[in-house]
Amino acid sequence: MITTLRGEENMEKKVITVLFSRYHTFMANFLHFVSGRGYTHASLSLDEEDEYFYSFNSKGFRKEYPKKHKNRNKKCVGYRLEISKEAYERIQSAIQKFEEKKEKLYYSNLGLVFCFLQIPYKKKDYYFCSQFVVEMLQLTNEIKLKKKASLYMPHQLLKEIKNQMCLREVVYNPL
Repeated sequence: MITTLRGEENMEKKVITVLFSRYHTFMANFLHFVSGRGYTHASLSLDEEDEYFYSFNSKGFRKEYPKKHKNRNKKCVGYRLEISKEAYERIQSAIQKFEEKKEKLYYSNLGLVFCFLQIPYKKKDYYFCSQFVVEMLQLTNEIKLKKKASLYMPHQLLKEIKNQMCLREVVYNPL
C-alpha cells in the first residue's frame, strides 16, 4: 500500500526511490549494533516499478533486485521522492557512467570506517552504499542534505530524507 505523506501531483516531476534495508553480513551486523539498530544498506531506483536498485556492496557497483529476495525476511522500507525531470536526467546520466565503468568501481571499507568516525574521506572509484546514494541525491540540487556524502550511514540518510519538506514522500515496503 502506498501512502502519500506530503506534496501534490505535478506532471513535470519524476519519481526516484531510496530503499533502506537490513543486511546480515559481518560489517552490516556491526553497523546495526553501533547505529542503534537501524538500517544497514541504502540503494536507489529510477525504475517506477522498483524492480531494481543501484548501490554498492562488497562486490562493488551493483544492480540489486530486492523483490527476488523477499523470502529472506529482510527488514526494509523505501521512500519515493519526487524531483524535476532535469534532476532525474542528471542522476540517470551519472548512473549510466557508473554502469559503463562498473568493473573499475569498488566498495570502500575504509570510507565506511571514516564515516563511522565522522571524518570526510573520498577516494576515486571507491564508494559505500549510502555515500553513493547521497551523491546521486545531491546531483538533483533539490534535496538538501547537511553533510558531505562520505559522512552518511544509511540510518542517518533515512533521518534526513524524512525531513525533506520540498518533495512528495511516499513510504512503502517493496517486498
